[in-house]
Amino acid sequence: MSTKSIAKTVRQRLNAIPEGEVFGYRSFGIDQNKEQALAQTLSRLTQSGKIVRVEKGKYYKPRNTRFGTLRPAESEIIKTLTVKNNQVVGYLTGITLYNQLGLTTQVSNTLVIARNSRLPVKEISGYKIRFITKTFKFKKEDIFLLQLLDAIRDIKAIPDSSVEKSITILVGQMKRLTEEEIKRMSKLAMKYNPATRALLGAMLEKYFSEIPVSGLFKSLNPLSKYKLNVSNTVLSGKSKWYIE
Repeated sequence: MSTKSIAKTVRQRLNAIPEGEVFGYRSFGIDQNKEQALAQTLSRLTQSGKIVRVEKGKYYKPRNTRFGTLRPAESEIIKTLTVKNNQVVGYLTGITLYNQLGLTTQVSNTLVIARNSRLPVKEISGYKIRFITKTFKFKKEDIFLLQLLDAIRDIKAIPDSSVEKSITILVGQMKRLTEEEIKRMSKLAMKYNPATRALLGAMLEKYFSEIPVSGLFKSLNPLSKYKLNVSNTVLSGKSKWYIE
């Protein structure tokens, strides 16, 4: 395929890509040995303002309004950071996630992404990106379970909320899960700190009595205490789990 043919292919396929959707080299179906010519074509389109470069190998078609050029949707930026070669490599966590779960009304200008690899803080299209490292491998089907566990871990730090309110909301989210998914969540919790395991165990014992919790309980140190300021009404049996 000649450089001229590549340029023509790129223009044709760009017409089918919606404004604001982030795309990369693979979107054009061009052989890897022609990527240099593809990169040059995309560079020229960037210089002309037809597309905007998000980061290396990632672009989007801007949408111009009377308020200026709109940046990509938050979901598009998250996708570029969590999916690589059609494989999930990370997931959203932090305040943005907790807002989506209904745990807080606050909105953050920072996107927090959990991945197995360590990456520096950076900015993409006006979004500040911060990464946290997961020390264990996870699968795509684990992501929502890990997001719930992250919320349990951070429950005292979630802004514009209380521990009791957050527990109620998280229990509601967990009721959407199957019994097998909750068991998997319990297993994944063993990778988290003791306070997370204690709170999950207490939540399961009260609201999901069919789920075994002995593994979580045995993993705790009887000499440790976890201060959450939660009532017996919301979390009966909390003292068994060393929760105050």
